[in-house]
Amino acid sequence: MTVATLPHRVTLPRLLATDAVDGPVPDLDDLPGLLGEAGLDGLALAVARPARGVVVVAGDGDPDCRNSETLLRRSPRLVDEGLHHVTTALHRTAAAPVLALPAEALAQIALLARYGAAWFRAVGTPDAPGSVLCTVHAGETLPQVVETAVGTPVRTLLGGAARSAQAVLVGGSRGTWVATERALAARWETGSLGVPVGEPRVLTAFPEGLCGVDETLRLLRLQERSCRVDLARIVSALSDLTRPAAFDAVVRWSTQSDARGHCRHAADAARLLRSALAVFPQEFEAHAAGRCGASVLPST
Repeated sequence: MTVATLPHRVTLPRLLATDAVDGPVPDLDDLPGLLGEAGLDGLALAVARPARGVVVVAGDGDPDCRNSETLLRRSPRLVDEGLHHVTTALHRTAAAPVLALPAEALAQIALLARYGAAWFRAVGTPDAPGSVLCTVHAGETLPQVVETAVGTPVRTLLGGAARSAQAVLVGGSRGTWVATERALAARWETGSLGVPVGEPRVLTAFPEGLCGVDETLRLLRLQERSCRVDLARIVSALSDLTRPAAFDAVVRWSTQSDARGHCRHAADAARLLRSALAVFPQEFEAHAAGRCGASVLPST
């Protein structure tokens, strides 16, 4: 295997570093082997399979997540280099499906090719080596994309906003509300805090004084665009909990949606709604009584 193991900082940033790439693109003899050595077994299997081409996934699946947008603006050459390595190693077969890879995965491949697996594994955990991007919404300030290692305390990522958070939203509109105390005691890990693996990496410190019901409604409306048939009814009920049986319908739908085999969007929405009911019980009671006057978190 030919891998350039050039000296480079072990600490962060890596993906967002301005000097991450310099000089010619290194040659690779065995991309799947390098990925396996780095602990990226799933990615190694993906690039080893026959495919008829490669598509760069430049979105994050959530309007509140800015990871790919920031990476493509700050480090486009990393993505280009990673795409070069994958297309060079690809076993092209016309009958095979297209290989879709996130921009961040391609950037990681470019770094691996330049600096080697040992360098890559120097941060992160044995199960999740390397660094990742995470969009952090700290209260009412503009969101910031940070590069962090898996296992970093959530409290560290949220910074000063952690002190005034009434709750923490993990995973954006497809995520889960988490009580502040539990969230701040946790570490940022793949699949942690009730959010399935693969959901957008976005973390929001929801400030005191704002209404969790209104914010949950905003998040569900974002998902409604992809699943109008099922979510429209629950969005309608949640938007006016003073109507007869509206609150009961919200609770019933949140607990039964998964069992009914609805689409992924409905399942994500049900998980979000269940967590909101658990974290904001007083706000739901206030809405049902028609007396909640708090505002919603401004869109950024």
